[in-house]
Amino acid sequence: DDKSATAGPQQALPLAGIRVIELGQNIAGPFAGVILASLGAEVIKVERPDGGDDARGWGPAFVDGLSTAFHSLNYNKASVTLDLKDRQAVAELERLLVDADVLLQNMRPGAMEQMGLDSQTLLQRYPKLVYCAISAYGARGPMRGNAGYEAMIQAFSGMWSVNGDETGPPTRVGTPILDYGTGVWTALGCIAALLRRATSGRGGLVDTSLMETSLGWLSGQF
Repeated sequence: DDKSATAGPQQALPLAGIRVIELGQNIAGPFAGVILASLGAEVIKVERPDGGDDARGWGPAFVDGLSTAFHSLNYNKASVTLDLKDRQAVAELERLLVDADVLLQNMRPGAMEQMGLDSQTLLQRYPKLVYCAISAYGARGPMRGNAGYEAMIQAFSGMWSVNGDETGPPTRVGTPILDYGTGVWTALGCIAALLRRATSGRGGLVDTSLMETSLGWLSGQF
């Protein structure tokens, strides 16, 4: 029973033809990138030459010497190494951006500005670019320049205080839900910006943060 004659043409994934340059490390940025890659985007991950993304060393578990945590966040991506402390490497990154639709980054606060790759600069240079920036505390406010990580934001936002046994101490949520949640919001914002660009012809800025993810989810406590 040959069904191939009646089967329709295989449809392309919805983000086929979209190119993403990812300066992502650890969880939040790479998780946003892997969502976009799973939807068909070409994602080029830029890593440091001295070991790459820190998540490459996370374990256990390791399979054949490879971190399963890293690969769960970075499958379906291409990878290049660039030492962004070198101006020539930064220039090479800019050459990648010429044909890119999206820049996705969760670099430490101030790093992109030091390289001249902040959102204001790049959106003026590449008006069609969708610039996705992930931070710990958000792009505005007194803590915007502070670094942060999952456990710190869970504690600072009050998430620990509503988790665990009511007779016990504040408790961390075991899985890094703020990293994963912020990655989801970033991918969703990116897709929305690409949809708007289809009619307006212009890209834009998508700003997300772990703190905003936590505060948004804590609004559901009763």
